[in-house]
Amino acid sequence: MPLLTISMPILPGKKEKWQKMMDDLLAPGSESRKEFTESRESVGVHERTFLQETPHGDFVILTFEGENPEKSFEKIMSNMPPDFAEFAKDVHGLDVNSPPPPLPKLIYDSKE
Repeated sequence: MPLLTISMPILPGKKEKWQKMMDDLLAPGSESRKEFTESRESVGVHERTFLQETPHGDFVILTFEGENPEKSFEKIMSNMPPDFAEFAKDVHGLDVNSPPPPLPKLIYDSKE
């Protein structure tokens, strides 16, 4: 199954805000978690979110797995609710109204 992985910085001083949003959004059994999961299923992708803490800053690592994860990611970005788009800009510096940065390129696959 095709896989896309994206890394986004958590801007300095924004980690607590990111963690609170994730805790609220993804609370087990919550309606927001159900809606978030459905938003990924509706574009045909399985998302996983990782927090990578480093001495030089923290990052969110997202994986998208599905038939066409690049197209699914485009749909997610173009259909992002305004409040989440504002959050992404504040916490990650990601402006969904600007052209997206280039997607990552696979450099090495130990199975190939």
